[in-house]
Amino acid sequence: MPRSRNTQRRLGLARVSGSSMSPTLEAGDTLVVLHGGRPRVGAVVVVRLPADAGGTARPVAVKRLASVRPDGALWVRSDGTGTDSRQLGHLAPGALVAVALLRLPRWRPMRPPRVLRRAAQP
Repeated sequence: MPRSRNTQRRLGLARVSGSSMSPTLEAGDTLVVLHGGRPRVGAVVVVRLPADAGGTARPVAVKRLASVRPDGALWVRSDGTGTDSRQLGHLAPGALVAVALLRLPRWRPMRPPRVLRRAAQP
């Protein structure tokens, strides 16, 4: 199983953007990730996608690891609709950036406290 590009194990955060992992993950979700981790098939991972046909670099992406070839090449899938190995083919072993450990709960803004009024006295 390949290790992520940075072999030093350390924790980090990753923010999900886009809907390719919906309904599992939504845009704005924050993940705790492990750089230097070894993912299992089925794990959510952060990968560096190859440049597009025009040579423009793509941002890192959150995907699900579907399989790993003996040479370490990765096959990743989106839970929803999105660019994944069905369009890109296998990713190089060095494309693995981090392994997702957990999703942090979303913080909701607090509502202001209600002001209670005394009932009018008859």
